[in-house]
Amino acid sequence: MGRRVRYIGSFSVKTLHALFNNTMLKLLCREFPGEVICHASKSALRHLDTSGCAKVSKLYVYAGNGKPAVLFRYMLSLFHNIRILLLSKKSDILFYNYNNVFALRALDFLNRRLRRDIVICCHGEMEFLSLPAEGLHSYKRVMSALVRGYFNPRSEPAPGMRFIVLGDVILKNMRPYLSQTMYSRFLSLDHPFETPVLQADTTDRTFIRKGRNLNVGTIGILNEHKGSDSYLRLIRSINARHLPVTFHTVGHIQCDPEPFRKEGVVMASRTNEPLPPAQFADAVSNLDYLLFFYGKDKYRLTASGALLDAVRFRKPIIALRNEYFDYFFSKFGKVGYLADSIEEMERLLLHPDRLCMDFDFDGIVRKLIGSSDSFRLQHLWLPES
Repeated sequence: MGRRVRYIGSFSVKTLHALFNNTMLKLLCREFPGEVICHASKSALRHLDTSGCAKVSKLYVYAGNGKPAVLFRYMLSLFHNIRILLLSKKSDILFYNYNNVFALRALDFLNRRLRRDIVICCHGEMEFLSLPAEGLHSYKRVMSALVRGYFNPRSEPAPGMRFIVLGDVILKNMRPYLSQTMYSRFLSLDHPFETPVLQADTTDRTFIRKGRNLNVGTIGILNEHKGSDSYLRLIRSINARHLPVTFHTVGHIQCDPEPFRKEGVVMASRTNEPLPPAQFADAVSNLDYLLFFYGKDKYRLTASGALLDAVRFRKPIIALRNEYFDYFFSKFGKVGYLADSIEEMERLLLHPDRLCMDFDFDGIVRKLIGSSDSFRLQHLWLPES
């Protein structure tokens, strides 16, 4: 019998990080056949393929919305993370698919005594290392302090603690913020991907037909950090020109939706929660281009799952340029257009008949899947230099 792996999804609910959660679980089941125990919430399990797991353990994870609900979920996740660690065997590998920053110190403290092999996947929380704490809301200031307190140039992690970031460029950008010992515990894995259910669209759409109404929009979470103000600015400028462009928001809106409604933006009736998968897929299928407003100061220390959705649904993008998008375009292929300003994005939308839609999504998918298939978790336990 090989080593048992505990996949721990103690924070994710419903479709939160669903693509990443599912593909990582499949990678673990492939590498450790018959040895994976999946710990996840009931609502997240609906979106996980657990057929390769030896056992499934349901966790109670509160799925409510709003800051108090999310804080409660962090505390529940902290409890589950500690409980599973304490109940684990010495030979177990504990794979935390979400980095609950409230649990970092506790896991580190306990593992200095228990000496388990622990892997923690890092996501958007790592951006707190580069973002100034000024201007953040209170609970984000707390999270920023927790991230900076643990991942700092003087920090020495407990034995057995390992971390994954989603892209080589992110690993490179992490170096100035970490001690040499901490940095040596990090591994880069490009955001895992699986063959999409959707079939390639055989309709000839090399360019958008002249005179046709253009449908564009954001997908996933929309908030100030993800460029809601820039999006509104673009909408107002295009609408003032009375151009045949219809704007959409597909997903959870975490800012005031009223200014968008006043500009005629198409959105779900309930904007304060993620869309069900079928409704999300239907809404994305109606878009010609997906818009992203993550500027140069964003996405240096985290990957974009929404960009993977663009590939999954074979939808080209128009986006503000940043390091992660440049990295993705260079390594896997172009998925659309990168602009250096909102004004440049606007100029692209002024002439939709000049927008190419012919991008090699099949080739990008093959490269992404190849990158996932080459991943080996055992790399994390090679002897340290």
